[in-house]
Amino acid sequence: MRLPALAFTTCLLLGCAQTKIQNTWRAPQDPPKKIQKFAVFAVTGSPSGRIAYEDTLTQRLKDAGLPALPGYDIVTYDEHPGRDEVIQRLKAKQIDGALVTRIDSRNVKTESTPVWVTTGVPGPYFYDYYSAVAVGTYTTEESEAVVETVLFSLEDGRPYWMARTFTKRTDPNKFAKDIAPTVASSLKESGLFAP
Repeated sequence: MRLPALAFTTCLLLGCAQTKIQNTWRAPQDPPKKIQKFAVFAVTGSPSGRIAYEDTLTQRLKDAGLPALPGYDIVTYDEHPGRDEVIQRLKAKQIDGALVTRIDSRNVKTESTPVWVTTGVPGPYFYDYYSAVAVGTYTTEESEAVVETVLFSLEDGRPYWMARTFTKRTDPNKFAKDIAPTVASSLKESGLFAP
């Protein structure tokens, strides 16, 4: 019985986690101007998911000493302004960076499993005594996604930092909590922000 316990412990320690940052990248050059303040945006399928993600990640980044603001304060969930309008709104609030998170790829695995019952009707042979009958199925889905989080400078519109994350999370709030410590640490070490 020690083998299952060892396998379970190994799984916990080595990567059965719901979310794992695969890698981070920083541009070799600095932006034209160090970033003073940035907005956190999420591209999600639901307004409540976007708000939850932006709230959670923004708060965690602020707690780490980074100058973050939630993007929904600039662009609400029900509007779709053009690029120039968004940049104008950001600059009006003295925001010179944008941290944007979006799903790069998604894979959903679906598995259907029949539900079997026995009829209790005797058959002609002893092994047919209880014949099994499928009376229904249940379906499970497992979602996996690769998510990109990119920091852009509004000064030139170019990306200067990125994290690629593998996740099985479907809850944006939990995903934000998962990545926040690594994102905050990496952004702080990047040297992209004004002191």
